[in-house]
Amino acid sequence: MKIVSGEKMGQIDRKAMEAYGIPGIVLMENAGLQVVSLVQQLYPRPDDGMIAVFCGRGNNGGDGFVIARHLQKLGYRVTTWAMGVLSAYKGDAATNYDIYLKGGGHVSLLTESDPSAITKELQESDLIVDALLGTGVRNRVAEPFAEVIRAINGSRARVLAVDIPSGISADTGEVLGEAVKADYTVTFALPKRGLLLFPGAQYAGRVFVGDIGIPRELTASSEIRENLVTGDEIKGQLPRRVADGHKGTYGRALILAGSAGMTGAAALASEAALRGGAGLVYAGIAAELRAVLEAKLREVIILVFPGDGKGNMEPAGVGEILNFAGQCRAVAFGPGMEPGRKTLELLKALLNKTALPMVIDAGGLSALALDTGLLAQKKGPVIVTPHPGEMARLTGIEVPAIQRRRWEIAAEKAREWDSIVVLKGAHTVTALPDGEVFVNPTGNPVLSTAGSGDILTGLITGLAAQGLPPQWAAVCGAYLHGLAGDLLAEQVGERGHLAGDVLAFIPPALNRVSEFSSRAPGALFPVKEFQQ
Repeated sequence: MKIVSGEKMGQIDRKAMEAYGIPGIVLMENAGLQVVSLVQQLYPRPDDGMIAVFCGRGNNGGDGFVIARHLQKLGYRVTTWAMGVLSAYKGDAATNYDIYLKGGGHVSLLTESDPSAITKELQESDLIVDALLGTGVRNRVAEPFAEVIRAINGSRARVLAVDIPSGISADTGEVLGEAVKADYTVTFALPKRGLLLFPGAQYAGRVFVGDIGIPRELTASSEIRENLVTGDEIKGQLPRRVADGHKGTYGRALILAGSAGMTGAAALASEAALRGGAGLVYAGIAAELRAVLEAKLREVIILVFPGDGKGNMEPAGVGEILNFAGQCRAVAFGPGMEPGRKTLELLKALLNKTALPMVIDAGGLSALALDTGLLAQKKGPVIVTPHPGEMARLTGIEVPAIQRRRWEIAAEKAREWDSIVVLKGAHTVTALPDGEVFVNPTGNPVLSTAGSGDILTGLITGLAAQGLPPQWAAVCGAYLHGLAGDLLAEQVGERGHLAGDVLAFIPPALNRVSEFSSRAPGALFPVKEFQQ
């Protein structure tokens, strides 16, 4: 599913109207009905609560009048507030305002009401529908909108935002002075960037995408390079499990990892590769760490290579490593490794001599930061998996600047390095060298713990070992890693977990996706599809 800016969505809307002849008022009607369908899910009985609908002056407000009209028709108790009289509205918004009034709807004017009256109304409401501003806002929210937003945020009622919470930039997720804190957002046709970028994502609550009848030729255009990863896509990419398969069928993975005091990283990455479906996993470590790792792992084959006596593999052992790599389909390099020149030399030799997909993480990334030019010498596809701090070391860009432009910087570096970049964090982004970007919707704070990245590295490597193209190994790995965290949180909450706890939820994540059923055409699409 494509992700768009507010401006791009406006272009798509106009093309739907001008090139396909779909009247704007039809799109507005469809948008309102999608919001109504969610209200019906939240409040199946019309007498379950009082609903307040706040309508701004633009098309977002027009959506609000459609919503109020249909809710009243269904028997819901609705109060409707507008930013002025009918003559202050234009176009389709004015038409729907007029239809609402002629159908017996009553409108209270925010511009003429005492703030205490608005506050009282909100205190008596169970659900607030925010149709104030929409995706067209570019500047700081002015009064009286800011005052109304503060009143909405001060209410105990649940809040449902129409298209995007008022005051959130549809392009950047920035809070434009004041912004509605929603529990739910129904966005139309395609998800907007600001709903997935922070802080906007925190203001949006649970996000649903509503089909409003825009032709697929417009919403699936290859010109749009930013994509939301969906369960359907992951299901379609997962390696098949066949009745007559054996461990060789599902590929071999080599995990080069660990150093003194960091054997846990090697263990987590190795087990994640197995949990992700690889048939056979080798953990390559310095010889002096053998006993420690054999005590940690039962199903992983331990390979020992010459070490420096401090738990670091010597570059001189690269010939032996390459011999074993020849039996594998994918390699991971770096979890728990000590960064430095020896690690850099070993990485350089491997990049120059193996055509296998290679996932580089942790100590491998810290070594690579000493000379990112090595990536120009790679013989095979490379996936780098930095967190923002590692990305800062790799690029020389400070962490806050990276976080402000996560998608753009990941895409720029994927092109520059001719490598797949998995920039970790809330809504992990995977960028491909051709400019395509995939935004991951799964995951939660369960994954914000030491060792979580090692699991992601192992999972991506295990998927690549099963024959997935490197780009899909990265995208699927991020999705399944996040989903495993979601399933763990769903079962026992978000607090107090270790990274190792996530491992047991990788198989349920795989099975949940494998059994995924597509939603009926026209049904609301939840951005976090597996959230209860």
